[in-house]
Amino acid sequence: FRSSLHSDIAYNISQIDNWQTNYIIDSSFQYQQYYFNCSILKKVQGKSRFGNYFYAPIIFAQSYTIGKPLRIKLCFISHILSLIQKNSLKYGYIIGLDGKEHRLLLKQNKKELIPVLEALQEYTNNYCTDEPTLILNKHCLYCQFERTCKNEAVKDDHLSLLDGISTQRTLDKYQKKGIFTVNQLSYLFHPRKRKKQRKQVIKHRVELQALALRTNKIYIQEMPNISRHSHEIFLDFEGIPAERSYYLIGLLLKNNDSFNYFPFWANTPSEEEHIWHKFLDKIAEYPDASIYHYGNYDAKAIEQLSKRYATSYESIKERIINLNTYIYGKIYFPVHSNSLKEIGKYFGACWTSPQASGLKTLVWRNSWKETQDVIYRELLLTYNQEDCEALRMLLDKLSVIQQSSDVLDEIDFAYQTKKHFTKIGNMVHNEFQDILKYAHANYDQKKISFQDKNSHNEKIRYQKNIPISYKKIGCNITRQYNISPRKFCPYCKNSPLKHSNLVVQQVKVDFIVNKNGIKKSVTKYNSVKGWCKKCGCYYLPEEIRTIGRPQAYGHGLKSWVIYLRVGLRMPYNAIQELINEQFNHFISTGSISNFIREFGGYYVKTEQMMLQVLLSSPYICVDETPINVRGKKHYIWVFTNGRYVVFKYTETRESTIVHDLLGSYQGVLISDFYPGYDSLHCGQQKCWVHLIRELNEDLWKSPYDVEYEVFISEVRELIVPIMKAIQRYGLKKWHLNKFNKFVAQFYTKTIDDRYYRSELVTKYQKRFIRYKKNLFIFLNHDLIPWHNNIAENALRHITIQEKISGFFFKTLIKEYILLLGLRQTCRFYRLSFFKFLYSSNTKIDSFK
Repeated sequence: FRSSLHSDIAYNISQIDNWQTNYIIDSSFQYQQYYFNCSILKKVQGKSRFGNYFYAPIIFAQSYTIGKPLRIKLCFISHILSLIQKNSLKYGYIIGLDGKEHRLLLKQNKKELIPVLEALQEYTNNYCTDEPTLILNKHCLYCQFERTCKNEAVKDDHLSLLDGISTQRTLDKYQKKGIFTVNQLSYLFHPRKRKKQRKQVIKHRVELQALALRTNKIYIQEMPNISRHSHEIFLDFEGIPAERSYYLIGLLLKNNDSFNYFPFWANTPSEEEHIWHKFLDKIAEYPDASIYHYGNYDAKAIEQLSKRYATSYESIKERIINLNTYIYGKIYFPVHSNSLKEIGKYFGACWTSPQASGLKTLVWRNSWKETQDVIYRELLLTYNQEDCEALRMLLDKLSVIQQSSDVLDEIDFAYQTKKHFTKIGNMVHNEFQDILKYAHANYDQKKISFQDKNSHNEKIRYQKNIPISYKKIGCNITRQYNISPRKFCPYCKNSPLKHSNLVVQQVKVDFIVNKNGIKKSVTKYNSVKGWCKKCGCYYLPEEIRTIGRPQAYGHGLKSWVIYLRVGLRMPYNAIQELINEQFNHFISTGSISNFIREFGGYYVKTEQMMLQVLLSSPYICVDETPINVRGKKHYIWVFTNGRYVVFKYTETRESTIVHDLLGSYQGVLISDFYPGYDSLHCGQQKCWVHLIRELNEDLWKSPYDVEYEVFISEVRELIVPIMKAIQRYGLKKWHLNKFNKFVAQFYTKTIDDRYYRSELVTKYQKRFIRYKKNLFIFLNHDLIPWHNNIAENALRHITIQEKISGFFFKTLIKEYILLLGLRQTCRFYRLSFFKFLYSSNTKIDSFK
């Protein structure tokens, strides 16, 4: 190899061995086919071919942040130095633009270097025959072949022309479906009917973007809601990201129908504060004006400068509006990306310089700093003004879309194709729609009327169906009780009550269970009210007062309804129909809801007892599932040890409920790979069923990925003998502990410090590394399951109930899942859920 110190003098290895300097400056090395330059080599204590010292690299960053390209460069230099010095470097150093030294752990970043070296090696070997795959991405701006690749991509109508497709992984996903061009991609968009109750999450769809390009139309997925004012401000910042500085703030001020442009220019970074305060003074003159910008760059600039110069940010934050939020995923222009340049050129905006871009402004600013030529300053001011003007034109275009989307031919709706009609056609459509609307099974209740709705000669009355909330059906009395009136006043105590003529009658409907089945019992209670002369009030007998309403329900009937709803998953209308058909009695849906609330409150202590038993058990299986609560996505969590089951409800998937319940748990938590469980301090066993299922599905999807096939074979050779031992001996530590050495060998051979080119293998390699301690806990404990199928089995009931009912009510969900926990506990114990409810027992152990 060769090294130079501020000169072209070459040194051989023996001369370098005699170096005693602590730093080597501006050195260049060549080793085999690799060659690099290094700013500084720092002498460090340690063993190498030179003796008790070696050299570590120091490179300089041209920005405040340390990005991935710079890390890979440092790893490359360190890798070659390790080969030359015959040692392993642990650390390298990067000095940022702020002058701070950043120490980089090379081992963590070496995996990013290996694929780069292999790609370079492969490209070098096949340089004359193979060309790199065409794909446009964000790095094309810095490449000298950008125009050549862009022209070829346009000629082929390549998928990477779209801004949302810029990785090989995304390309492969579409190419597996036979989609190779933007035109082909446009046919993948199929509008589906949106659900009314559930709020839709707006996402950017590249298929719809391709459709807009093919049809040359603007597609609306969500209508913008913009309010225009007489005063509006359009903002654009120009700066140097690497230096975290801003040198130009441009404002285009709309004052009624006139427009004025105000540029605030800084010659040096020291003038940045001055232009910032000038900007604040200008916008303070129009406190009610909205400030429009495009993208996140301007908003971040305002936030940074506010913190840097200790000014109020909240007052500006309330006024700034990012127009990109009205476009991304909501409005699709027939362009390849959502950049302001492409969208602006579509509706007529233009820039003086044909190469105008944010990257070009860095070149112009640097040229101005070196030459102080006024031409470059004027280019920057013109570019900034044209950006503000394009922003104004975009806002005008969005306003037109908002106001005139129904009548403009170049605008269409993504999920509802625009329908054109004449005046006569509209009348025909409305009348036919009325026929279809009223052609229901309840035709007799809703008669079709073809009279003119605007006629005032005759009033049209519509009969409304009022649902029956309460109705007595077949209350034949099976027994009667005459109850003596109350003798003493409950307030005056010793004051005797006089019998009045006010008769009290109450009916109680109940179900009685015998060995032959269930029968209905209707009991009538008769009595009179007592009158207190001292208080002047009437009082009911104590026996009748405790019964409740004039028609009350007994514990047996309530238990039967809860069993039908929770145990058998029956909907409310089916429960009503069953009780009416079999027992000749009508029960309202409100009564069913009241039964669930009453029993939910009654068994709160039972749930607390079950939770205490869970916390003392050696393991707990946990899982969660989304449910539909009146059109919104909420979550149900289950905690079980195979015997006791407890459900909890949360509105989000945040794992706060898990930490609250299991914060002090000392056993083993068995769960899937949801990251919310990872921060718990107890032992954790990750579910192998989830892992094996994913491995198997990916093998079906990628049958010709040889590297993944080899990897999954290694996993099979590890896990199959363990499963055979579990089948033969059970979950016994004595028989499973011997597999720990095979696990260690698997990690050494297959996982640790291995580089794989397959994305699938890399994904699972990272998972095995992350959960190294949590995949094989069951080998070192007795009776710890290797899966959480118990939790999934407990959750299956509520997912089936959601399919039957469609959604749940938020007011009843907590009581419902509490009763469902009792039901699943009885099922795991093979007990009758209905008999447990009927017994009024609150302790499952004593009921057993």
